[in-house]
Parts: sequence; C-alpha cells; structure tokens
Amino acid sequence: MRKSIANNVALNIKPIKKFRTIKIQIDFLRPLSREETTKRRLLANVLSNSTKHYPTFKALNDREMELYGSEINVYTRNLLNFNDLAFSIEFADPKFLLHDPNQLSENLNLLGEIVFQPNLKNDSEFDDIAFDTEKRNLMSNLASIDDNQDLVSILGLTNLLYQDNPNRQVPIFGDILQLKALNNADLYDHYKDVLKNDAVVVNVVGDVDEEEFTKTFMDSEFVSKLKSDRQNLSIEFDHFDKLVNTPASKEDHKHLNQSRLAIAYLTKKIDVKNSRLAPQAMNLILGGDDQSQLFQQVREKNSLAYSVSSSYQPISHLVTIQAGLDAKKLGQATDLINKQIDFIKNDKFTDDQIVHAQKVMDTRREISSDSIQHYIMRSIWETVYSKSLLTDEQFKIELDKMDRKHIVAVAHDMSEIAQYRLIGD
Repeated sequence: MRKSIANNVALNIKPIKKFRTIKIQIDFLRPLSREETTKRRLLANVLSNSTKHYPTFKALNDREMELYGSEINVYTRNLLNFNDLAFSIEFADPKFLLHDPNQLSENLNLLGEIVFQPNLKNDSEFDDIAFDTEKRNLMSNLASIDDNQDLVSILGLTNLLYQDNPNRQVPIFGDILQLKALNNADLYDHYKDVLKNDAVVVNVVGDVDEEEFTKTFMDSEFVSKLKSDRQNLSIEFDHFDKLVNTPASKEDHKHLNQSRLAIAYLTKKIDVKNSRLAPQAMNLILGGDDQSQLFQQVREKNSLAYSVSSSYQPISHLVTIQAGLDAKKLGQATDLINKQIDFIKNDKFTDDQIVHAQKVMDTRREISSDSIQHYIMRSIWETVYSKSLLTDEQFKIELDKMDRKHIVAVAHDMSEIAQYRLIGD
C-alpha cells in the first residue's frame, strides 16, 4: 500500500509474513551538496547518540533492550544525486513474543523520539556531550582514512570521475576540514531545515496489518511533523562524455608495501534489442566473482595482484576495476587486465561462463529477497526512480533472452575514462 501524506511525503507498507522482525525506515532526501554532506553525517551520529527522554547512549540502549532488542540505525548515503539521511528501527514481530508490549506503537514512538525529540542544550543547540562526542569520533574516523588504502584509491578514482561535479567531491562520510569548522548551532539549524524541507519516504516491511499501521501512523507525531509539502526531487544523471574524449588519470606515491590500481570504464546505453542484464553478466565474466577472468588470470595463474575484481553500477553505466599489487608489476598487470577485456570483446569466453553468470545473478536475486532491507530499498527505488527496477517476471525474461552477442556488445562499447594509481615507494 502507498499513501501520500503530503507533497513528497510518502508512506509505503509492505505486509510480508516471511520475516520474524518488522522494520520501519524513514528517509529524508535532498539534492547532494558539498556544503551539507559533512553536516548530515554528523547529524546522523548525534541523533543516534541520545534523545530528550533518553539523554545518554546507555539510556537509549536500555530502552531498546526493553523492547526485546530493537535495533536503531541512523546513517547517510548517496542515492542517485540525492543525500539520503535514513532512520530505521527493526524489532521482533510480536507474534513470536510471549508478552507483546504493544510492539508496533512503542517502536514507532521510539523512532519518532530519535527523529523529532533530540537531546538539546537549549532551543538552538544540541547537548554539548552528544555533539562533542560524535564530532570527536567522526574526526577520528576521517583522520584514519589515509590508513585504508583501498578506500583512498576509490576516493582518488571518484575525484577523477566527478571532477566537474563539486557536489560529489565530498565523500558521503564527510570532509575533515569542513568538520573542524562545523559548530553546534550550525548543525542544529541544518536539522531544522531537514525536518522542514526534505522529501520523505516512510517504509514499513513485515507482518503488519495495513489498516492498523496506517491508523497508528496517522495518529503519531510523524504526521503532524511531516504534513507540510516538501521540495520536489529532480533526478540528474552524471555524463562522462568529456572523459570519453579525454580520459583522466592521476598517480600518487606513499610509503606502502602494496600499491593500488583503480580504473573506470563507461559502457554505452543498452540497446533495446539486448538484455538489460548483459552488462551485469559481462562484469561477472570479467571480474565479478572468483570464477572471473581477472581473478583466474591476473591473480591466480600469473600472480600479478594480491586482489583484483570488477563491479558494475547500472545507474551510471560504470564498470570499475580495482587491484592491489606490487608497484613493479603494475605494467604487466595493466596489460593483462586489458587482455581480459579483449578476451570478452573477441567472443572467446565459453557457454559455461555465460551459464555461470546467469546462475550467479539468479541466485543473488533470490538471496536478496530473504532480506527485509531488500524490500525497503526496492520500495524507495519505486518511489524515487521506478525505471531502474525489474519485476521477477521481467528479470526472468531478460535473463533468458541474454546471449553472447549481448555480452560482446557491452565489452565492445566500454571506454576507459579514468585511472588512479596509488604507488607504494
């Protein structure tokens, strides 16, 4: 069931009996902004630390335990060209409990407490301990990024890809210089702006009665706080034509034992005659699992990398390859990586590899349906960008119609657009 609470405030209820838990998630969405990314990550951390009625982390955790181990989660992430500030609570389905403490309404109220009843110092600032603790923790996390070389290489590649989009230049977990300059009052101002202006999607998944939950929700503070109309969400896609013509590259040097290589390729929009799943199959054959060409040839057979894999992003049509290797083997590894792409371009892969890729995609889809989060994410995509989704029937049709010509076409249309190298000295 879908219900519009106000303009750009949606309630989606998905009654499913297969899970032993129920999950309620509320997502606040607005366009990505480099000036706000760090604020929103710190805000997520501060709001999850304590509330007005549970002013310490221990008090909040004790309340979760009283509700049979309810689990609260608050985080930010990129979703298309939006920053998603998400709040969720997952709790035991009351039919599996000996005593039901009105689980549904109590957990909805606790989630509302997290969102709408923050732990405040005054009417313009958060509690000093909550703010200072979470700012210090986030500062420590951001300072440790340089120790995670895989992440450093991902960020290096991302900066090359989005060099003309400043709003993507700040990673979703924030920027340490912005964080240092962020004060308590500014963060609280942003919090008020979120509640007033962000588009909102509320999802409920589990064995719930739609009418009962709708009534409970409509009587809750969620409706009174969110009933005003919100800003429209306008989807914008990044275009990489400039990089196709002039690929970007960068090389950094650090005192490391292991170097990193990250490469991005752009695939063309899928021809309507071809299977929509062909890029995913191509990626699986190239480097998407432990039976892939990159894993078997670059890592196992020739020992040119400690780790190597590829991934495909359907929305942006990007294929990325990441490898951890010795600096002295960088040239050999790059050559062999290119040969694996040529291997697919030249139609040298076997029918067994196609069948394996189809089985992996089918299995992963089936496994994902066993996760309650799968249904929440699917519902969000249905609300925000439904064209990105396939029904189970459409998925099977696309899987069955895929052949090697479709996979070869994807590989032929790949263009390298960015390469980042982190070289160990």
